[in-house]
Amino acid sequence: MGNASGGWTTIPSFVSRRRSSSMPEIKRRELIVAAGAAAAAGGAATAIASDGSGAHRRPLHLDTSRGTPVLPKAHDKFSFPLATAKPTVTTPGGSVTELTEDNFPVFKGNAAAIFYLVLKPGGLREPHWHPNAWELDFCVEGKGELGIITPDGDTSTSTLSPGDIGFVPQAWGHYIRNVGPGDMKFAIAFNNSVPNDVGLSTMFGGMPTNTFSQTLGVPQAELDRGRRSPKTLLIVQRRG
Repeated sequence: MGNASGGWTTIPSFVSRRRSSSMPEIKRRELIVAAGAAAAAGGAATAIASDGSGAHRRPLHLDTSRGTPVLPKAHDKFSFPLATAKPTVTTPGGSVTELTEDNFPVFKGNAAAIFYLVLKPGGLREPHWHPNAWELDFCVEGKGELGIITPDGDTSTSTLSPGDIGFVPQAWGHYIRNVGPGDMKFAIAFNNSVPNDVGLSTMFGGMPTNTFSQTLGVPQAELDRGRRSPKTLLIVQRRG
């Protein structure tokens, strides 16, 4: 908006500016028209990319035919064929494919890991806990029972179907069991790029049998006949 004394005027950018007495109005109009023509022509433009530290990298050319910048190609992989990758562990009861910072470097420093758990009918992910991570379970296929034991000694049992999620707080004991007629598949996320795992089989195999006999009130001879593994079983199949 202008006034008789040549105060304020409105230019196409919708920003008000004080009219300069040193530039005739005809020159101002020519300058605006020229700038608009240059933008419409879409000539090659150049931008400078910075890594955020103030240090410039190299010119970054704009593809004006699409109006999008042609950025340097990232070296890191940001996707992974989790469902078709070779399982880390395979047992008669199922399998688990572990995706951590060891085989998916982009996780490093981002506190993330994903496990793909497949349980056959009757398969059980043994009772266990993760000392350094919480767990988020997403049911992809089948039907799974998620059982949780709280630090207060309470229990929670829920059945997850495709599209359902379950959450296990850090260090809480839990198990996952296939309760459907077909394979059960869970995508399991952790907030640690290398989640620790302590299983019940690890506890049983790493402590004297009499400690469990005394705790459970079961004769040691009976426990001695039980299965003791030198390593975590992870997944077990129902017998009989």
